[in-house]
Amino acid sequence: MPLSKQAGLALYRQVAEDLSARVSRAELVPGERLAPEASLAQLYGVNRLTIRRALEELVRAGMVRTEHGVGSFVALPMMRHRIDDGEASLSESMAHRGLAVHHKVLAVTAQDTGAENPFPEFSGGAVKFGFVRYLEGEPWSIGEVLLPASLAPLDWDGETSVFAALSAQHGLEVKRAERTFSAHPANSEQAGWLKVAVGSALLELRGFNTDQHGRVIATVAHHIRGDRAEYVVRVSQ
Repeated sequence: MPLSKQAGLALYRQVAEDLSARVSRAELVPGERLAPEASLAQLYGVNRLTIRRALEELVRAGMVRTEHGVGSFVALPMMRHRIDDGEASLSESMAHRGLAVHHKVLAVTAQDTGAENPFPEFSGGAVKFGFVRYLEGEPWSIGEVLLPASLAPLDWDGETSVFAALSAQHGLEVKRAERTFSAHPANSEQAGWLKVAVGSALLELRGFNTDQHGRVIATVAHHIRGDRAEYVVRVSQ
């Protein structure tokens, strides 16, 4: 279906608009790999440079993601997360919305908290939980949670959040206390687990949680796919 020239509209924009329309009509679905540039060029009757510019346009719009040496794919939809919803973990937030969440446990390791103990009201060292979080079957983030050893649920299997397991064992209410956000490029290990290209934008979230008594009981660090996450905070007037 070669393009018919439209006055005032560059060919690459026509290609981008047609591909976008095909996504809207579900002819192309999230996660689907697009045809190679050469095939798309033949399909639309344009050169490969035009196709490349069209794909770059769609990448900037968040509709397509490109993996170097692999190809271009219809982007998975953004997932909006209200960080002020009263839950201690994204896992519970998303599960309450009917979305499937699970974790692949990567490592559970004992840690020496040293002089700068983040848990001054607990003794006996700490335990670090490393995991990949999956949302609707797709990797969302790589996380690390540090807990006092006396609170750590060592039998955690990843079916719920580590905080849900902690609460169930100790009867504590876990509360988000502080969160900071920054942007970082994915390294090779992160890219492998999250199924993105090396250098892709990741959102780094760090902070700590408290219990109902105001004691610090967890520090958190997550690297989240930038093409999937949208965080929302309600600002009181």
